[in-house]
Formats: sequence, C-alpha cells, structure tokens
Amino acid sequence: MTGCSESANSPPQAANEAQLRLVSLSPAISRTLKDFQIGNDIVGRTPWCESIDQAIPVVGDLYNLDYEMLIRLNPTHILVQPPATGIDEALTTLAHEQGWVIGQWRLDDIDDIETLVQELPGVLSGDDRSMLGALSSKAASLTNELAMAVSPMGKKIFDGRTLLVVDFDPVMSFGPGSYLHDMLVSLGGHNALESGSYKSLSLEDVIRLNPEAIVFVKPYKSDPSETPDPLELLGPLRETNLEAVVTGRIAVLSHPDALLPSTGLIEVASSLRDILVSFATGDP
Repeated sequence: MTGCSESANSPPQAANEAQLRLVSLSPAISRTLKDFQIGNDIVGRTPWCESIDQAIPVVGDLYNLDYEMLIRLNPTHILVQPPATGIDEALTTLAHEQGWVIGQWRLDDIDDIETLVQELPGVLSGDDRSMLGALSSKAASLTNELAMAVSPMGKKIFDGRTLLVVDFDPVMSFGPGSYLHDMLVSLGGHNALESGSYKSLSLEDVIRLNPEAIVFVKPYKSDPSETPDPLELLGPLRETNLEAVVTGRIAVLSHPDALLPSTGLIEVASSLRDILVSFATGDP
C-alpha cells in the first residue's frame, strides 16, 4: 500500500530546517529507522519499540497517546502504522496545529515494507536535497538486501505445505496477504494455509490441513541454544500422525524481529531459508 505524509500550517521542508526529531508509533517503523542509521533522531517511541534505545521517552501508542509529552518533544515527524480505522483525529488536528509531518504506512506484506523503505527518504527530507540523497542511497541498498534475503540463493528449498504458527492456544497462523507468507513463498516454500493473512485455527483444523512441515515463529531474544524444543510447543498434536510430526519437519524460527514487518526481515529470511533447506535435506 502507498504511504503518505501530511503537515499543515508549515510545509514539509519547514520541518526539516532543523535536525530531524522523529516520534515513531510503530515498533516495525522504529526497527526500519535503525537500519536507515537514523535511530539517534528518534525522540519518542511506543513501549514496544524494543529495537531502539530504551532511554528514549515513551509517548504511548495510537490508542493511548500522551499529548502533553508530544508537545514537549516537539517532533518534526510522527511516523505511524495506522490501524484499519485510521489515525485518531485528535492526533491529526494536533499535528496540523504544531506543523508536524505525519508519515503513515500499512505494513501487511513485503510490498508494504518495500514501500515504506522507498518513501521514507521523501517524507523525512522534504526539500533538503542532501538529506534526500543520503537516505535514498540507503533505501536502495536496503531494498536490494531485502530482495536478496527472500530469494532461495540457489539452495534446495523444501516446497511442501508448511504451516507458519505464531501461537498455539489457540493456533494462530500466517497466510496469504502477510509478510511471512510472502517470505515463505519467495524463498520457494508453500503455505499450508490457503486463505486468511492471520488466522485462528482449532486443533481439528490443523489435523485436517495435515501440514508437511510446521514452523513456529517466535521473537525470542535469548540465546539460540535456549530456544524451546518445537515438539513441546506443539502440545497435544505431538502425539498425532501429522505428516510434519512423522517426518520431524518441525522447527522454531527464533529471532527478535520475527514478528516485525520491517527491514529486520533481512535477517529473519535468512533463518527461515536455513530451516527450509534443512527440511529439504532431511536434517531438521
């Protein structure tokens, strides 16, 4: 989807006469700003923006904003991943009054992430050609890295029906229209879920799907050696004759950015590729 920016009493270039002062209301956007190497320009964040300096003041989130804190921070830009209902009118009004630029992007699939990367330079730089050039160069580099990351890289990839599971009580899975589905398919895999970008399944649904492989997607931050046994995560289904259980094609994709639709997927895709290669070679 196409992102957009807006400001009111002052044009975007006016917001860029001084150093950038960014408020990020999205953990995914914060992670992407870090890859743009402008994390030091973030002056406000949500409680869930864990990829950036935790000393940065928390301003709340889209559903519970501290407007007094926002005014004190006086950002040049507020960057948002809006809900389906759109941005709160109070935030839009305040930004209009203060001359802040709002940049907003839906981040559902990989195309959305690429759009964020490509549009950020223009939203942040306004008429500052020097800034635009530097950010555009970084955007091009990140776009290329993302494209390479979600390619099979000439390796043998397991292409059987794979279920991407986030939670298991109930079972929550990623399907078409989600960034994890896009990553799986781009790498050469096949999603066992044929509809629903983020879908709740019963254990009976999983048994009917009978996936040939199951990948648990978890944002673990601990040492990889401490990642739990995937069979334990499978719960009661580990006692069934699911094809994934019989063949042992069950794994945990463990990465702090696994559930962030951001440029952090460059590293996440590499981990998923390794899992699919191990499934293909029979060495899970």
